[in-house]
Amino acid sequence: YYRYESGTSMAAADVSGLLALMEEFFQQRLHLTNSPALMKALLINGARSVGSLYDFQVGGGVNGQGWGLVNLPTTLPGTLTNVNGTTNSMVMIDQSPANALATGQSRTYKVSLNAAAQRQPLRITLVWTDPPGNPMASTKLVNDLDLVVTNLDNTNYIYFGNDIGPGQEFNQAWNTNNAPNLDTVNNVENIYLTPMYGIN
Repeated sequence: YYRYESGTSMAAADVSGLLALMEEFFQQRLHLTNSPALMKALLINGARSVGSLYDFQVGGGVNGQGWGLVNLPTTLPGTLTNVNGTTNSMVMIDQSPANALATGQSRTYKVSLNAAAQRQPLRITLVWTDPPGNPMASTKLVNDLDLVVTNLDNTNYIYFGNDIGPGQEFNQAWNTNNAPNLDTVNNVENIYLTPMYGIN
């Protein structure tokens, strides 16, 4: 008496329950109240691909998996939830009205990885709260942020948020002979890098 169901009606209950567990963890254990944007970023960053038949291409007309299947152990890894954890595999930066960007401004964060971490995929997620855009406007975003990642040791490797090609699960470095492929539609941007940032 089992049957297969799919769609947002099925997913909504699972994701809501997972968010409730996350909220409880942050409030009771860490005494933090995260913004909705940070909670969404954590969910998306911790999601994993449903399978090899799907990719993370944005705007390709096929959206078979979105950002993947939510997964609590990768959303809140043991190094975060374990009281005795000695390493930090995650950096979280929440939005703040006192730290908001104005037009033309940027924010830079530097992250260094030890040798063991460099052998693992690197996932960077940017989510921001955007007010409703004008339905008549060609660009619906009011605030169009762009996630850009580069390796300071070799700046030939530049990656743009959501620039994931068809059939791919990871970003490819920007080909400087082409115009940058910047996402102007979504208020979620991801960069997924292969181990060693695709640089061997």
